[in-house]
Amino acid sequence: MSKNRARDRAARAHMETTGAFRARAARTVDTTAGAEPFTLGTTVFLLDASIPVGIDHGLADAATMEQLFAALVARSAVFVERDGVPYGAYFEVHVVPPAGSRPGDAPDGWRNAAAIVYVVARRPWDLDDELDHVVTDAYRAIRDTLHRHWPGLPEEDDHAALPWHLLASLRGRLTEEGAQDLLREMQEKAICSSRTIGADEEVDPANW
Repeated sequence: MSKNRARDRAARAHMETTGAFRARAARTVDTTAGAEPFTLGTTVFLLDASIPVGIDHGLADAATMEQLFAALVARSAVFVERDGVPYGAYFEVHVVPPAGSRPGDAPDGWRNAAAIVYVVARRPWDLDDELDHVVTDAYRAIRDTLHRHWPGLPEEDDHAALPWHLLASLRGRLTEEGAQDLLREMQEKAICSSRTIGADEEVDPANW
């Protein structure tokens, strides 16, 4: 087993046994294994979006707009990049009831949608603001994918993303335990879920 693969499995085990999220699991493992600039880590954010009213003509039989929304978000992980340089990412997506995180109603012809998005990537997580940069990279890939599939959303009503630690703070969950509780509470209300198919092997949990 390669050194990176061993670290990946150790990080995953730490996440599963402690409930750690963002990049903490990877940092904990690398503290004892000998840190390298890029490590496997994860972060999570809330996507506040708008989807068209009505039914997409490309929907498969019995599929819902929420399922298509989840699939589009998950698929966009293959387009994640920074400054024109792509990097491997994997998304796990849980569509949840919109929570009114963005003021105002959706524009005419659109309705609100929301999703919890987990991001897995190998990044230099210890760098200042790297977590927020990864959220921004993921958001831009998602935004562009949704714009391509459903064009016409007014710019002032564009999709938005909020890192989970900020969302938790806004809702009075000021500890990591509180943030985890909020995550579980919201995920239990998920309408549907999806995940990235075809992600790079090293960031796809199915290969760990």
